[in-house]
Amino acid sequence: MRRLAFLSVLAVAALCLVGCGVKSEPTAVEVTFPSHAVDAAGQTISLRAAPLRIVSLDAGATAILNDLGLSDATTTATVASARREVADPTTALVVVPLGLDPALLKSIVDATTAPVFHYGAVPLTTAPSAITQLGLAVGRGPEAAVIASSVAAGFRALAARLATAAPARVLIEGRGFTAMGPASPAGLAVAAAGGTNLVTTDQPINLADMTALAVTAWVALEPGGSTLTSLQGYPELAAVPAVRDGRVIPLPLAGVAVDAALPSALQALADDLRAAAVTPG
Repeated sequence: MRRLAFLSVLAVAALCLVGCGVKSEPTAVEVTFPSHAVDAAGQTISLRAAPLRIVSLDAGATAILNDLGLSDATTTATVASARREVADPTTALVVVPLGLDPALLKSIVDATTAPVFHYGAVPLTTAPSAITQLGLAVGRGPEAAVIASSVAAGFRALAARLATAAPARVLIEGRGFTAMGPASPAGLAVAAAGGTNLVTTDQPINLADMTALAVTAWVALEPGGSTLTSLQGYPELAAVPAVRDGRVIPLPLAGVAVDAALPSALQALADDLRAAAVTPG
């Protein structure tokens, strides 16, 4: 519904953060290795020396590593390329999303001799800690602390905004007309944006239940989610506030990235969840 506005907010937020000094340049602080950090899975990660090659499968972690001045050392991997990339003997650190598919995680661990750092924030308000620990792992603790402090300030501003906003009643739709529960990446984003997830676990959507749920915002995950036009084609959804008012919000299947722009992304989502009704025609 408001895709362009949503993306614009993210772009502006990222530029503002850079302009305000969040993207730190290396400081004169001497870093002593081995480094020590605790990842999002509770594992202690240590590096003997500054990493010359980092393989990242997480978009948020990649953004943070770039902000820390490690773009030249960071290689972005996909599910398809992960095993090949991590097998490179020069790889010093592998960063994977928290909750990565166990089979894929095992294949990565088996293919590399480098430490594997799990990156993520559950709930999303723990993002400052995740950013700090990633910075410590790669020997850029002071620079990461600057980013983490800015993110924490952004969360405080978001909390003040949500303190005066009514919770939004949200249904998150994934592939195959399935409602996603609060533990999904999108569920975490909705909760952080002041939304109430109306299902407790991933389950098929029952059209007969929609009117009673009084869904005020319909989050459609991409790829695979519905559009406002397709939802309006169901007579059973005509009286559902989210569909009636045109409050259908696209969100990436992976949720929102844990990076410097996270609070701004959640602010944009919070606004979309409570947007004014779209006037027909």
